[in-house]
Amino acid sequence: MYKILIIEDSRIFIKMLREKFQHTSILQIVVAETLQDAKTLLQSKKDDFFLALVDIHLPDAPHGECVDLVIQHNIPVIVLTGEFNEELRSRMIAKRVVDYIVKGSMASLQQVVNLVDRLIRNHSIQVLVVDDSRSARSLIVDLLKSYKFQVLEAEDGAKAMKQLEDHPEIRMVITDYHMPVMDGFELTRQIRQKHDKNQLAIIGLSSFGNNILSARFLKRGANDFITKPFVAEEFFVRVTQNIEIIEYIQALKEAAVKDFLTGLPNRRHFMTEGEKLHAFAKKGTITLIAGAVDVDFFKKVNDTHGHEAGDHVLKKVAGVLANHANQTALAARMGGEEFGILLINRDTQAAKAYFETLRTEIEALVIDHHTEIIRITASFGVCTEHGYSLADMLDRADQKLYDAKKNGRNRVEFAE
Repeated sequence: MYKILIIEDSRIFIKMLREKFQHTSILQIVVAETLQDAKTLLQSKKDDFFLALVDIHLPDAPHGECVDLVIQHNIPVIVLTGEFNEELRSRMIAKRVVDYIVKGSMASLQQVVNLVDRLIRNHSIQVLVVDDSRSARSLIVDLLKSYKFQVLEAEDGAKAMKQLEDHPEIRMVITDYHMPVMDGFELTRQIRQKHDKNQLAIIGLSSFGNNILSARFLKRGANDFITKPFVAEEFFVRVTQNIEIIEYIQALKEAAVKDFLTGLPNRRHFMTEGEKLHAFAKKGTITLIAGAVDVDFFKKVNDTHGHEAGDHVLKKVAGVLANHANQTALAARMGGEEFGILLINRDTQAAKAYFETLRTEIEALVIDHHTEIIRITASFGVCTEHGYSLADMLDRADQKLYDAKKNGRNRVEFAE
C-alpha cells in the first residue's frame, strides 16, 4: 500500500483526484487542507508517505511553505499550481521537487495520475550510476532516488560490470565517459556483449559533450546521451522515456506469449515450449506428462450469470493452475474454457497427486460475482506416454478428458 499525502484546499480538486485514483487498490490517500493540518499529520509520524501532492498556494501558506515542510520530512513532492512562470519554475527545481503540474484541466489531472503511476513503477526498477566523481555521482543518485528508483553505484567501469553480475535485475546504467580503469565507452561495449538494448538501457554522460562524443556512445550501444551539467527536468524525461521503451517492448513480448484474460501462457507459447520439451522426452533426457483441463458446464455459467461471470470463473481457475506452475509444470490457456498442462520429470503417482490437487482446489473455489456465489468443477484427461509427437500426447489427453466428462465430470482420467 502506497500512502499519498495531498495538501490542497480545493475540495472539488481533491474529489476529482480521488476519482482518478480509483483505478488502483494500492493507494491510500491522506488529505490535509491547511499548513497546520499538514504539520499535525507529519509531526505525528504515524504515516510513512510515499509521495506528496502539494498545492503551492494555500490560505495559511501562500508562498510554498507546504513544499518546504514536506521536503524537510524527506518526502518527494509533486507541486500543484494554478500559475506558471519562469521564476516559480526555477524556485521549484532548486528545491528538487519531482515535478510541477499546472492545474486547470482534466488533462492536468491525468498528468498527476500518470506521474504517480510512474513513480510507483520506478519503485521496483534498479538503476546503476557509474562515475568516478563522488559529488557528480551523488547528484545523480539523489535525483534518481527522488524519482523512487532503486539506485546502485560504481566508481568505474570494472566495478560496474561486477554490480551488473551481482544484480541482474538492473534495467538502466547511467555512465560517465571519463573514468579510470575502464571508461564509459569500454563499459558500454562490454555491457552490450551481454545485455540487449531492449532489456537494459544505457545513458552516456560527459561534461565534454559534443556531437562526436554523443555519436561514439550511441555507436557502441548506448540508448541515449546527456551533456553535463544538465537540467533536472530533461534528465527525468530522458530517464523515463528510456525506461518506458524497455517496458513497452517487454509488454509486447508478454502479449505474444500470454493469454490476455487469465495471464497464463497462451496456446502458442505452450505449443512452442512443449515441442522443445517433447524433443527432449523422445531422447530420454526428461519425462513428460500432458494434461487437458476443461471447466464443467461452462456454457451454463455464461447463460445463467453472463459472460462477465464466465471471465471471472476462468481467471479463478487460471489462478489455481498458476499457483501450481513452476519450472517442472507448464500451464496454459488453450482456448475457451480449456487449459493445458505439461509436467516434467514426474512419475505417474506424482502426476496423479498433482492433478487431484488441482481438481479439489477448483471444486473448493467460492467465486463471488456481484451478489451471486458461483461454484464450479473441472474435468481432467492425462497422457503419461510421450508418443510420437506433442500433438499425439495432447490428443490422447483430450480423449481421456472426454472420458472424464462421460463418466460424470469432476474427475481425472489417465491414459497410461
